[in-house]
Amino acid sequence: MSATPAPAVRRATVAEVPDVVATLATAFAHDPVLSFLFEDADRRPGLLATFFAARLAGGRGMDEVLTVAGTGGPVSAAVWVPPRREEDPAPDFGPVVAALSVLLGEEVAMRKFLALGPLLEAHPPAPHWYLAFVGTRPDARGVGMGSALIAAITSRCDDEGIPAYLESSDPVNVPLYERHGFRVVGEVGIPDGPTVPLMWREPGQAQ
Repeated sequence: MSATPAPAVRRATVAEVPDVVATLATAFAHDPVLSFLFEDADRRPGLLATFFAARLAGGRGMDEVLTVAGTGGPVSAAVWVPPRREEDPAPDFGPVVAALSVLLGEEVAMRKFLALGPLLEAHPPAPHWYLAFVGTRPDARGVGMGSALIAAITSRCDDEGIPAYLESSDPVNVPLYERHGFRVVGEVGIPDGPTVPLMWREPGQAQ
């Protein structure tokens, strides 16, 4: 029996951004951190779509957005943030803040952002690749797409001697990340929300 070919990973095109947004919104529908951010389950699909659209708009030109495509477009996607140099512009997350303030109301949005503050403060200062999001549509899971999207950059980290970092917003995914060489180095408890493992990967650590 021949081996199943590895999923083909490529950069998302500008035209595919709406499909990437839809894929991530579907993949993160039950994510503990985003469910904390968007508590109303009935509104969550639309809120997630707006959130991811704003997030990708803010990181445009800096993010490395990778996909695995199915017959109808991307069915798995990852958003990696490369190491920043001093001369690089900072990502513009104003669209995220503005969108959430409208959707949730300014008071609720501010309360949520303050609760998430410790996650931002825990972000390591050393240069690294940052896995912001990786997700696969439920009907396409189980064939290694997420792993392929992770390995596409961790192999580059190994070649270039650069660490990588992520927050596992759903602890169930920790073993997946560990298989790619990430190790839990701490955790952040979000007030009235989930506890989030923080994971760091030194180059050359994949199992």
